[in-house]
Amino acid sequence: MSDDSWEPQLAPSAGPRYAAIVQALAGDIEAGLLKAGDRLPTHRALADALGVSLGTVTRAYTEARRQGLIEGEVGRGTFVRDREREDTRWALGAAPDRSVVDLSLLFAPPIEGSPAAEPLRRGLEEIASRVDLDEALGYQAHAGARRHREAGAAWIRRTGLETDEGDVIVTAGAQHAMTCVLSVVARPGDVVMTEALTAPGFKDIASWMPLRTHGLPSDDAGLLPMAFDAACRLGVSRVLYTMPVLHNPTTVTATLERRQEIAEIAARHGVAVIEDGALGLLPGDGVTPLSSFAPDSCYYITSLSKTVAAGLRVGFVRVPASAIGQMEDAVRATMWMASPLMAEAASSWIRDGTAERVLAARRRAASDRQELAREVLAGISYAADPAGYHLWLDPGSAWQAESLVRAARSAGVAITPADVFVSGRGHAPSRVRLSLTSPRDREELERGLRIVGDLVRSG
Repeated sequence: MSDDSWEPQLAPSAGPRYAAIVQALAGDIEAGLLKAGDRLPTHRALADALGVSLGTVTRAYTEARRQGLIEGEVGRGTFVRDREREDTRWALGAAPDRSVVDLSLLFAPPIEGSPAAEPLRRGLEEIASRVDLDEALGYQAHAGARRHREAGAAWIRRTGLETDEGDVIVTAGAQHAMTCVLSVVARPGDVVMTEALTAPGFKDIASWMPLRTHGLPSDDAGLLPMAFDAACRLGVSRVLYTMPVLHNPTTVTATLERRQEIAEIAARHGVAVIEDGALGLLPGDGVTPLSSFAPDSCYYITSLSKTVAAGLRVGFVRVPASAIGQMEDAVRATMWMASPLMAEAASSWIRDGTAERVLAARRRAASDRQELAREVLAGISYAADPAGYHLWLDPGSAWQAESLVRAARSAGVAITPADVFVSGRGHAPSRVRLSLTSPRDREELERGLRIVGDLVRSG
């Protein structure tokens, strides 16, 4: 369906017009008049067609996105969401669809023999025998119990970022941490600077709060200092979200010099930096976080989800001393506290070395999958890091990214186009991200990569 063709028939109603648009959208999806992937009119085009204000359409699309009917952003396109496929994938107890190789989701790679499961079982048994369960299942401090904060500080220090227990807030994963940090450093309607391409999870939070994002250019060494400094001088924003290590989606790890420059510029202009360290431990030792160079203005976020166990929803944030109280308030307002039982499990894993052993196994699995990709995709242009979970593929002049995504989907492979990552009103390059870690085994990954490789080579 073209972006000019959908014009809803709004039912007469005493309610607000934006609600009538959402109702018509849901009805046309249910009736099959709109299908997953169909592009919807731009905000302006639909407002003109219906004779309503631009704000009415914006509010309608925002509500439709909240209900899971659509996806996308203003300036790039809005599409009907493929809810059926998502619901099938995530339905509790649903049989996996082995006919589709999913290279679209960034997970920690499976480890042969599931070594994480047995230590977790033993750890929970130990907790049951060692810990006062009434305490572990009761209310605790909003920032987290002291021993959990100490474990979080130890986990963060593995990156080279000096951290004490008093600097750390325990959260229910990295996504919750980002939500809390944004509530401290920004207000609804504010602009947040990011790389020109940025993590979809962050975009989801920004859209929900709601905040606007402004993309800044990068190169193979990371975010461009000159562009960042110019944006700060113009007063574009007082907040930067960045992922300097194994950037999603470009795979770039910023150089040490570049991390220092960005930190110095942020400190000079009073810009709060949210550093996403979800993948920060994958390259091993020696990749010092940007936050090390401006600890008084940086919030460093990490968790165990991408490196140890996704279901262990525990995150740690290193917070500037001046903002500890505000972060405690944010945790209280959003969840009251992270789960003490899960925090105890995570802390035990960190203290007894289980977390490090599982991390090492994840690294080996990621390296093995990167080696497989180099073999299967030989001759095809893409960026990758040997320690990373994904690659950033250039399909060449014969393909547009969206066309390759559709062709791959028809052939049974799910991949992610660049437009999913575009910040603000930026331009999407003709690239696609391939996750190497979501397939269940090496054979499934190889099948998906060969399909994509054959498509790219055939043009």
